[in-house]
Amino acid sequence: MNGINFRIKQLVDHFANGNNSVFGHMIGVNESNIRSYINGTEPKFNIIEKICTALAINFEWIILGNGEMLAEDKKEQTALHTDFYHRVPQVVTIDSHTRDNIALVPNKLKAGYLQGYNDPNFIKLLPTFRLPNLNNGVFRMFEIEGNSMFPTLPDRTYVVAQFVEDWIHGISDNRLYAIISNEIEDGLIKRCLNRIKKYDNLICKSDNRRNYPTQNIHPNTIKEVWEVKLHLNFNLPDPAEFYDRLNDLEAEIQYLKLNRNISN
Repeated sequence: MNGINFRIKQLVDHFANGNNSVFGHMIGVNESNIRSYINGTEPKFNIIEKICTALAINFEWIILGNGEMLAEDKKEQTALHTDFYHRVPQVVTIDSHTRDNIALVPNKLKAGYLQGYNDPNFIKLLPTFRLPNLNNGVFRMFEIEGNSMFPTLPDRTYVVAQFVEDWIHGISDNRLYAIISNEIEDGLIKRCLNRIKKYDNLICKSDNRRNYPTQNIHPNTIKEVWEVKLHLNFNLPDPAEFYDRLNDLEAEIQYLKLNRNISN
């Protein structure tokens, strides 16, 4: 391993907790490529450029080992946000092929997860799964209890969510997120409006807004943010009732039209 390969390994350890697939996702490169760079393959210039741009790395440091890791104009910005987010989860689990598992957080352990999200002894007790097409990133599965997100996510739905690295900037308006914060009162999953830079608040909405009010969450109470990518619902609705009601409504409209024509 020469100098630049070793420094890439340092970056993986620093930004991704040693997880090649997460680091690859951060810079837009496959995990196998990251592994090959660490093992001695010389990265092309466009890869070095991606690393420096995505992570604000000092170009001279990664090429020659001179100076400090972070570019000068990004040090202050990075320091300001250190308390608000982690680049990756502090604890991840892998299978026998070193692929990241999807850990399930059942509702009964929701309160425990708020305290044990970065505790290896807690995380290793969670059941783990693998799902197709969920390879680039770190994922968690959360069980939903209650109707705060009804009708989008009914009671006892499971959602699979991807870890958001820089959530201060990465939370998009009106997307669904699992917000790991003690301030969330009625479930982890919320539809969010990102007003952190403007008002120093994350606005968390329920889809069932008639019964569950909107909350304003201060960023310093947030421990992790996960973007919902898919949901699993074992209660499959029967569309027949909906279509029957639609047919009845259509028949009633036709009946009213017919009566109006007769009266005219």
